[in-house]
Amino acid sequence: RIHQQTGLGVLPVDLYVKNGEIQKVVMVQPKHTILARIEAEQDILKLATGLTIHANQILRDRFPVEVVSTGLPVMIIPLRSLTAVKEIQLKPLLIEELCAKYGAHGAMVFSLMTVQPTSAVHTRMFAPSIGIAEDPATGSASGALGAYLVRHRAVEVKPTTHITSEQGYELDRPSTIYIEVDSRGHEITEVRVGGETIIVLEGTLTF
Repeated sequence: RIHQQTGLGVLPVDLYVKNGEIQKVVMVQPKHTILARIEAEQDILKLATGLTIHANQILRDRFPVEVVSTGLPVMIIPLRSLTAVKEIQLKPLLIEELCAKYGAHGAMVFSLMTVQPTSAVHTRMFAPSIGIAEDPATGSASGALGAYLVRHRAVEVKPTTHITSEQGYELDRPSTIYIEVDSRGHEITEVRVGGETIIVLEGTLTF
């Protein structure tokens, strides 16, 4: 285990090495906090409009819309179907307004319906307020999502809950993110997020 400067600050990072090569990187994230719950009907309608979906596609009868942080506050939005997630055509200004109102840096939608049978959730992450229209793989938001899923028993919860999240499919950059959440009863004690990487682009800057 090393300590590495990340977008969430200096955090413990576990490196899994085989034959001298790094096979997997896992980041230990800060303790999760619930910062806000979005319940006002006008804000739910604005959120649906910003995602270009019908408001009844937001799965509020099972799970809340919440701002959760494991270092970076993110709005977690449960949707009823994989189709609803895929059909989103973001209206960034509306999402920026809601994120600003509730103190979130971005919005992550998820469905418990997935493309891959080995995945637990299918996600998309939008952060227009920090210059990211859509991210193909988001470690910080995935940690918050993992804590949310365990807290609300959206997945089968064990002392260490393993969650496989798929992201980036709508950008033709499919990613697999591995989330581990340690818990005792209803208390979440640690969240870890990791994955494997490949080079998708190389270049040289000449000055």
